[in-house]
Amino acid sequence: MLFLGESWYGSSARACSASLRRLGCEVHDIDGSTFFPPVRSRGLRALLRALRPWLVREYNAAAMDAALTLKPDMLIAFKGAHLQARSLRRVREAGIPAYNYYPDTSPTAHGPWLAEALPQYDCVFYTKRYWHEAFRESLGLRESVYLPHGYDPEIHRPCALDDRDRAELGHAVTVIATYTRHKEVVLESLLARMPELDLCIWGHQWRERASSAVVRRHARGVALTGARYAKAIGASAINLAIMSGAVAGAPQGDETTTRTFEIPASGGFMLHERTPEVAGVFEEGREIACFGSGDELAAQIRHFLDRPVEREAMRRAALRRCVPAYSYEKRMATLLAWHEARAGRERLGSVR
Repeated sequence: MLFLGESWYGSSARACSASLRRLGCEVHDIDGSTFFPPVRSRGLRALLRALRPWLVREYNAAAMDAALTLKPDMLIAFKGAHLQARSLRRVREAGIPAYNYYPDTSPTAHGPWLAEALPQYDCVFYTKRYWHEAFRESLGLRESVYLPHGYDPEIHRPCALDDRDRAELGHAVTVIATYTRHKEVVLESLLARMPELDLCIWGHQWRERASSAVVRRHARGVALTGARYAKAIGASAINLAIMSGAVAGAPQGDETTTRTFEIPASGGFMLHERTPEVAGVFEEGREIACFGSGDELAAQIRHFLDRPVEREAMRRAALRRCVPAYSYEKRMATLLAWHEARAGRERLGSVR
């Protein structure tokens, strides 16, 4: 198969392609970050924006060369923000099924190509339950299937901690997430109620974008990946899973994220923003704790910091629930099973 997605260690896309290999698939990867490198300086970002139309053409040409030369049994794009509709039409004309595993909330938040391309996939596997009602008809999707986020068994697992790990990563409360305004509002409210809280925030853009000086003081300014990410989860007494909040082009924010599955799989205790979706994958009060307001968040933190035995029992229960049921290997097996069932339906139709 041809797999289009970032391959840095810790990315969900890499977890999916590695899972497909473990399932016995021969996978040819094209890493979009080699065409669209992440840069920090404003000047380089401006230059890349100016070059983007040419880079998009290069990326699509590389994907088409691979698809039409290798003739894979299927193409899977993880997000696929830069794969154009005309490229997908060529893939489908060549008889290659094309699938998109879409991890985000909005189909319009990643440039102008995605919303036009999504109807060209044979199936879009979405991670947000509201997508079926919100976007299937409006985008004209051929098929769509709910397939939640997961965890990477190579990375997200309980890790042994040494003295350095505990000194650098051990905190009462840890947040590992890219900045969004909603997360800042939640944490600013929490720190107003618990100003002495030992809170550590890891992730991109917090120091650059957070308007609250109080929140910025707790931000480390580094995004943790790989084993360090799993160790930070294991070293923290409480791991917060705060949703991203509403974004342009989506009727609501997310209800689960990658952290929903990565925290329990890494052996961490999780305090999750309460949503209907998370209630369907973990049991509140037995496996995870939840909050729905600033007052409840502070009260839950006080409660569980004072009760390490209760935390430990819930942490273990969440780990049992999550592993291996919610791994990306299971998610990719579901996608492959759907593909096989579709092929069977088409064969049956041709016989009839």
